[in-house]
Amino acid sequence: MLFARSLTLLPFLFVSIIAGAQNISIVSPTASTVGSPVRVVANFSSTAPIDSISVLLDSVEVAHPEAVTPLDIDVPMSAGSHLLTINAVQSDGLQLTASRSVDVSAPVTAMSATTTSSTSASGPSDDTAGVPMTTSGGTSTVSHIEEKSGWYMYPDQGNPDCSSKPNLMSSPSLDGTSGRFSLAPNGQFNNCLWPIRLGKSTTATHFTLNTYYQLSNPSASQGIEFSSNKHVDTKWYKFSVQCSYYKGVFSVWDTAGGKWSATNIPCKRPGRYTWEHLVVQTEISNGKAVFKSLTHNGVTYAINKSFYPKKSSSAYSFGVHFQMNGNRGGDSYYAWVDNLKFTLW
Repeated sequence: MLFARSLTLLPFLFVSIIAGAQNISIVSPTASTVGSPVRVVANFSSTAPIDSISVLLDSVEVAHPEAVTPLDIDVPMSAGSHLLTINAVQSDGLQLTASRSVDVSAPVTAMSATTTSSTSASGPSDDTAGVPMTTSGGTSTVSHIEEKSGWYMYPDQGNPDCSSKPNLMSSPSLDGTSGRFSLAPNGQFNNCLWPIRLGKSTTATHFTLNTYYQLSNPSASQGIEFSSNKHVDTKWYKFSVQCSYYKGVFSVWDTAGGKWSATNIPCKRPGRYTWEHLVVQTEISNGKAVFKSLTHNGVTYAINKSFYPKKSSSAYSFGVHFQMNGNRGGDSYYAWVDNLKFTLW
C-alpha cells in the first residue's frame, strides 16, 4: 500500500519539479537607483513557447508587449520606489512571474542624452533626453553605459548581421549585468559599430573612458575598438582606440586625416571568455584631439599623439561607441562589455 501510494504521488511530484524549474530572470533594472524611462530586460526559462507577457508597476499593468523573448522594453516611471512585476503565460497554460523593487531617481536636467537612433556615425545631432549621470564639482560621470537605452547599430564595413543593440545578460558579468554585442559577417572583414550619445557639455575638455570586455571566440576577431567623441560648436573631436590583433598593437584615430595611426603599445589576442580592462585618457588642447595615455590590463602606456578635428554641424554633445571587426573567414562571435564608464571635466 505504501509503495502504491508513493507511485501515485510521483506524477504530482514530477509536475511540481518541472513547474518549479520554469522562471523569469529580470536582468535589468538592477537593484541600484535608475533613471526614467527604465530599461526592463528579462530572460525566460521555459519548456514551452511564451503566449503572453505583461508588465506591472505597483500592481497596475503598464505594458502588454508582444510575446517576444527575451523581453526588452523601456518603461516610464515616476521618481520614487516601485515594485516591478513581470508576468508571462506559456502555451501549456503555466504562469510565470517575477518581481523586483526599483528606486527611480528624479529627472536630471543638467546633462542628458538622446534615446533615438536618428543620428549617423559621422556625428549625432544635439537633441537631448534623459540619461542621468553623477556630478561632483566640475566632473561628470556616466556609468554602466552598456545598460543604457539609446544604442543603435551602424554597419561600418560590409553587410553583416549584427545585434541592434547590446543584449543585457546576467552572465558573464562582473557586476550582475553585461551588454552582449554580436557580429555575424556575410563576407570578409565585415565590421559593425554601435554608437550611443550620452549628453551635452559646453566646457568639458578632459575625458576618461574605462571599460571591461571579453570575446567568445577571439580567433574570429580582427580587432575591437572603443571610442569617445565630443562636439565643440562645428568641431568634432573623435578619440577612437583600436586593438588590432592582426597588427598586434593599439592604433588611434586621426579624425581630420581619416586614418589610423599605429602606436607601439602591444595588443595581443586575448583568451576565450577572459576579461580585458581598458582605460583611455584624452583631452582637447590647442584645437586638437590629444591621446594622452592608455592602460591595458593594469599597464599604463603614454601615447602623446594629437590630431585636428573634423568639421560637423554645430553641437556640444558627447558620446561613445564600440566596434567589432570581423576576420577574413567571416566567422561570427560575441563580445561582452561591462562597467563601461565615461568621465569628463
